[in-house]
Amino acid sequence: MFELFIALKYLIPKKRSLSTALISLISVIVISLVVWLVIVFLSVTTGIEKNWLDKLTSLNAPIRITPTKEYFSSYYYLVDAVASKSGYTHKTIGEKRLSVSNPYDPSVDMECPTSWPQPDYQNNNFIDPVKTAFSILQAQKAKFADLKFQDYEVSSALMRISLLHNSSSHFNEKPSFLTQMSYLLSLNDQNPKLSKLMLPAPKDLNLQNALHKNQADHEPVYLPKNFQENGIKVGDVGYFSYAYISATSTQEQKIPIVIAGFYDPGVMPIGNKCILVPFNITRTISASMATFSFDGTPTNGIYVWTKDIANASLVKESLQKAFMEAGIAKYWKISTYKEYEFAKDLLQQFQSDKLLFSLIAIIILLVACSNVISMLVLLVNDKKREIAVLQAMGASSKSIAFIFGFCGFFLGTLSSLIGIGAAIFTLRHLDILVKFLSLIQGHEAFNANFFGSSLPNQLSFEALLFVIIVTPLISLIAALVPAMKAAKLHPSNILRSNP
Repeated sequence: MFELFIALKYLIPKKRSLSTALISLISVIVISLVVWLVIVFLSVTTGIEKNWLDKLTSLNAPIRITPTKEYFSSYYYLVDAVASKSGYTHKTIGEKRLSVSNPYDPSVDMECPTSWPQPDYQNNNFIDPVKTAFSILQAQKAKFADLKFQDYEVSSALMRISLLHNSSSHFNEKPSFLTQMSYLLSLNDQNPKLSKLMLPAPKDLNLQNALHKNQADHEPVYLPKNFQENGIKVGDVGYFSYAYISATSTQEQKIPIVIAGFYDPGVMPIGNKCILVPFNITRTISASMATFSFDGTPTNGIYVWTKDIANASLVKESLQKAFMEAGIAKYWKISTYKEYEFAKDLLQQFQSDKLLFSLIAIIILLVACSNVISMLVLLVNDKKREIAVLQAMGASSKSIAFIFGFCGFFLGTLSSLIGIGAAIFTLRHLDILVKFLSLIQGHEAFNANFFGSSLPNQLSFEALLFVIIVTPLISLIAALVPAMKAAKLHPSNILRSNP
């Protein structure tokens, strides 16, 4: 340590040459700018990703349990078609949960086809995949206290909404309707984030009067927010139209509805066509006609919510293990939000963008740190005699190399701290920067439909850790070249040369 102290005293003079000081200043500025850009970009990107994930999992849940082909081809599902207790109709998961496990009565019902599979038993007990799945989910609450779950159903119907707003001033006007083919998603009251999705009602609206005035027989439904932007109001009435297929004919059926409110569909691909409805509507329509989603999303299953979506993978592993032990694993597919059909591409794009920008940032840092090499090479050339004197006094080559390596590390650390401070200041005043960019472009710099009303301004811990580790490390590596050059100097040759 004494040798290092003496070396520092000789090699770090009070006055530097102008060229060395200028290059040092440029190095610090360039590296600081890169650090500032990396932290701001990664922090905003991470915040946007979290917001999108929150919207994605608020309505769809971070974990989804859906029936497999084995479920639909099992005795458990098929038997409803020949059982009088099931009304000779296939039941949804929600209905299965409330009905008897095996509704078949051989003394009353017709004989099952010989091509059907036999019932599944475990320890001489009839396996009920639905009731067992819900029992396991209830038991998982002991391990994951914030776990919530509920079955969901998706169906489709033609929606028609009157545009007269039930006003007496329109009495003589010709009726007009907004008509749209829509997906109907059952309203999950167990969803802990449902209240965040709902848009507040207008302050001047008497909600009770709007919903109950001459509309006692209408079912309350919630529309995506784009309907509100297009003139639909709370209290407007209409109906769902769907086809009821009987043995002899196909008839149109109608379900009267009243608009109870609006919600933010988030990033769902069918968001602008997805309507939240009571369970009895989806079950009524599903009983009369089969519904298929255009993107392959299952139309019936179980949603599982957890407060921290980072635990989604842990919950999935725990459920898979429990389902395997209970003998129902083949009936269910458990997937997290990372596997959703409409979310895979979005999440992969976010990861690709972050990885690409991180690689670009490293390349820019490498270029910026090349100034460190230039500065230290100049310093070595300026201080050859001092280095020779130190070596003559007994300083080792490792000590000389360490000093120059420490200089590079110090420059990288100092630049990181300056860049971090500038990034924190920028994030706190991000709205001002966004307004400035919008002013330059002549329009909104960031579309509110994609990025929300304001950009996230929380400092990313991952970005902070990235620059704190990478920047000093690259600076240290850049300093190795001049450090090795300084360590290889021969004191005898230098001291014999002219001063």
